[in-house]
Amino acid sequence: MKKSLIELLEEHAGITQKQFGLEKPIHILEHEFSLYHIKEVTFDEDSPRKEAFENVLNALTVQGIVFTYLLLGTKDSVYFYFGIAKNKQYQDDTVLDVDDIGEKILKPSIEGNFRGSVVEKLDKNQRTAVKEALEDFPHMYRLQGVPSVHEDNEEFQGVDRLVDIMSGDEFCFAVLADPLSLLEINTIESELYTIYNKLLPLAKKTVQDGKNEARTTGETEGSSETTSTGKNDGITITQNTGKTHSITEGTSTTGGEKQSSNSYTTNDHDKYKSGSEAKNKGTTTSTSVAKNIGSNTSEQKGTSSSESREFTDKAIQEWLNYIDDVLLHRVQVGKNKGLYLSNIYMLAKNKASAIKLGNTARSIFSGEEANKSPLTVTRVTNKKEVYAFRNLQLPILKRNNNRENPETYRQLNLLHAKNPLNSYDCNWLSTNELSVVAGLPQKEVVGLTLKEEVEFGLNIAKAIREPNQLYLGNLVKSGLIQGVDVHLDKNELDKHIFIAGVTGSGKTTTCQRLLDSADMPFLVIEPAKTEYRVLAKNNDDILIFTLGNNNIAPFKLNPFEFFPHENITSRVDMIKASIESSFDMEAAIPQLIEAAIYQCYEDKGWDIATSTNRFYDDPFSDGVYAFPTLSDLVLKTEEVVASQGFDDRLKQDYIGSIKARLQGLLIGAKGIMLDTPRSINFNDLAKRNVIIELEEIRNPSEKSLIMGFVLSNLNEAIRANHRAYQKQGKKFRHITLIEEAHRLLSKFEVGDSQNKKQGVETFADMLAEVRKYGESLIIVDQIPNKLTPEVLKNTNTKIIHKLFAKDDKEAVGNTMALTDEQKDFLSNLEPGRVLLSSSGMSKPLQVQIKEYISTTNEEEIDEDEIRKLALNFYINNYRSGLIPGLEFLNVPPNEDDIIDFLHGKVAMAWYQAVGQDKKKDDLVYYIDRFGWEFMCHFINENCYNTGDNADEQERQSLLNDFLHSLYIDHDVRITLRHHDTFRKDLKVKV
Repeated sequence: MKKSLIELLEEHAGITQKQFGLEKPIHILEHEFSLYHIKEVTFDEDSPRKEAFENVLNALTVQGIVFTYLLLGTKDSVYFYFGIAKNKQYQDDTVLDVDDIGEKILKPSIEGNFRGSVVEKLDKNQRTAVKEALEDFPHMYRLQGVPSVHEDNEEFQGVDRLVDIMSGDEFCFAVLADPLSLLEINTIESELYTIYNKLLPLAKKTVQDGKNEARTTGETEGSSETTSTGKNDGITITQNTGKTHSITEGTSTTGGEKQSSNSYTTNDHDKYKSGSEAKNKGTTTSTSVAKNIGSNTSEQKGTSSSESREFTDKAIQEWLNYIDDVLLHRVQVGKNKGLYLSNIYMLAKNKASAIKLGNTARSIFSGEEANKSPLTVTRVTNKKEVYAFRNLQLPILKRNNNRENPETYRQLNLLHAKNPLNSYDCNWLSTNELSVVAGLPQKEVVGLTLKEEVEFGLNIAKAIREPNQLYLGNLVKSGLIQGVDVHLDKNELDKHIFIAGVTGSGKTTTCQRLLDSADMPFLVIEPAKTEYRVLAKNNDDILIFTLGNNNIAPFKLNPFEFFPHENITSRVDMIKASIESSFDMEAAIPQLIEAAIYQCYEDKGWDIATSTNRFYDDPFSDGVYAFPTLSDLVLKTEEVVASQGFDDRLKQDYIGSIKARLQGLLIGAKGIMLDTPRSINFNDLAKRNVIIELEEIRNPSEKSLIMGFVLSNLNEAIRANHRAYQKQGKKFRHITLIEEAHRLLSKFEVGDSQNKKQGVETFADMLAEVRKYGESLIIVDQIPNKLTPEVLKNTNTKIIHKLFAKDDKEAVGNTMALTDEQKDFLSNLEPGRVLLSSSGMSKPLQVQIKEYISTTNEEEIDEDEIRKLALNFYINNYRSGLIPGLEFLNVPPNEDDIIDFLHGKVAMAWYQAVGQDKKKDDLVYYIDRFGWEFMCHFINENCYNTGDNADEQERQSLLNDFLHSLYIDHDVRITLRHHDTFRKDLKVKV
């Protein structure tokens, strides 16, 4: 017997698998589905994420596909996957294959709606692993019905709550959704209207009771008269006269909620007269008079009343409201944003986890509003449905053409949000409802990073001519690297660059990129690392000096050697500034050192006023030692302090304080580097690529002092080269990169001495002035707030990596016009990402620096190569006097010669020969190697302090005789007289 829709509604919620069974699902092939791992999501605080995800779903309204949402949980993490699977029931060809839909629609939709998200496509092996993982869950449940949407409390429906509750469990929460076509949506709408019209007349019933009384009164009167005459001659006359009078009265009354009354009177009068005449042969006359009077009275009086009662069928009315407010609204939304045939599955490794997952999901995604299809959790036991899910397909109901009431059953399914075509066992949901269960978390969870989006500039207003472009990297938009190259203008490098960032943020990579792209000679001062050595891979002639480690690449620097164009006063000021900025000095110590320096120059024959030397015609030529040394300064300070008239205690305090700061510079590797008569030619260094490493100088103050000495010499070399190039009609260009610049350019703090402040200001002014000589500065530091403010204010280009400290972010942010949000974002920058501010940019840009060469994974430069480069440099400059004694050689030395002289082995051979043990084996070795004349000259010039001329002449004469004899006979011994003479005035006590 056929059942009505009402009867069926009372019985169950629609067609079920148990009634009709499922079709056998079709296996999906490897290339018929595509998955994407959502690793990171960037969001805008003002942009709702649920609506953004609705846009993603709407973009996937493509026939023939199944949208796949997988939330896989392991014991220690969760993984979010979005994917596309081919609908194996779809018979027509899809507009694009699955891979194209994923790559060209799904992925861009996610990245566009969640700008800056990191979305990674899974390869074949990864997809297979995920698919196999779905088969490892023994417990499978289904969440049937329609989820509710909390518009005002979206945060309580976030999937992050589900993840937090299931933390530590192995589970899977999955959603499969097949988009409906517009034709199918219109069909649903039409069916809903039909159902509504069918239910509407049944929603209300009316019952009416009534009562009526009536009374009528009437009266009538009438009369008539007739006269007849007849003759025998055939004439007959007939006449009739009549009169009628009628009177009617009536009254009517009706009662109830509405009452009315009527009264009326009617009078009718009717008169008439007729006659006829006939002629006959006979005549007859007759007269008759009749009168009839009648009276009839009728009175009608009526009273009527009625009572009406209306009954509403609550169940049907609820269905009508549900259709009107929910289902039709869902259809209207679906026309704009799509409707999906959807199923929600939950899988777990054990029963307890499965129950927890099911109940949690039902609780989170259910609401308080009316829902004729509430969420219910049912266990999936049908193997065909399990197999369908593992192949990312929706379960298909068997077709049953003999089913009774097919139209009624279809309408029943529709009311319960099930497939109206009765082919799939699933619910139809809008994108709004799908986005609740298949969305992304609103809070960060383990396995998915959430970052707030901050907007930066995307345009560079000023176009840079190609020859002047200095390639830096690629523009970043919302966290995603774009195909837009970012360049700096080489012509503006002399306005200087400031680079900041914490350790490991990519500062060195940025610096390497700048140096490589600039195509200019550069000098790098690297106080604490050796990461710039990698530049040697692409620069064959690069020079690397390891200050403090003479075993690799020694460096020679006499801070007292000045340039021909420079005056002594200027040099003394820079030496004093270097000392002041590096050491804390109380009272008059800087002034005492300054006085001692001037006296050292005077002792060497220099006229302070004219910067000329009375001992040498050309004090700057190779092999001439016309400049004081640090040893001279330490000795001279004692004399200067003693001459000031201090009491003994104060005198000893000053001498002790000065020696404590300077004595360490005369010992060991630092002594070999700084206590030397000549410096490396900085004019030559300024024309080539050089790296100066100070890693082996452990004392921070000494490190700062050496940096000051280097910059002082470099500054003068740049001036000299600028003038030389200018005379040739050329433009001199050079880059100096200073790492950890706060060591020399630290900010003046309360409690610091004025001497330190003056020293820092001197260097800040010097660096500010070098621009006019073609010099470009790149100042690098980890702690911007430690730097003197002039560095941040006077650098045109700022490249800022990740920073954590608030004071550092404020320091750089205020000089880059960063908003508060942009300042805070500095803590979120990835390694290699920077905020770039420079002329031609209206807003700071976010840029991904193009890696030059990895400094962490790349094999380090062999130290033997570095040593070889440095030794070759000294071989080519052996006559300059950098290594005392080599200038006397008639032929260029080899690497072994350089090492022996540099490490003092040749001088030590003489010290051993005149020592107590009188060991002369090494001396014999060097006499045979270099000749006795060379050794005589070398010992005289380098092993003795300047003394009495008569003594020097006697020593030289005896030395010539002895070395010549030793050259002839290696067994010759030093006589006692010779021994006493040779031990006098030695630079080293033996």
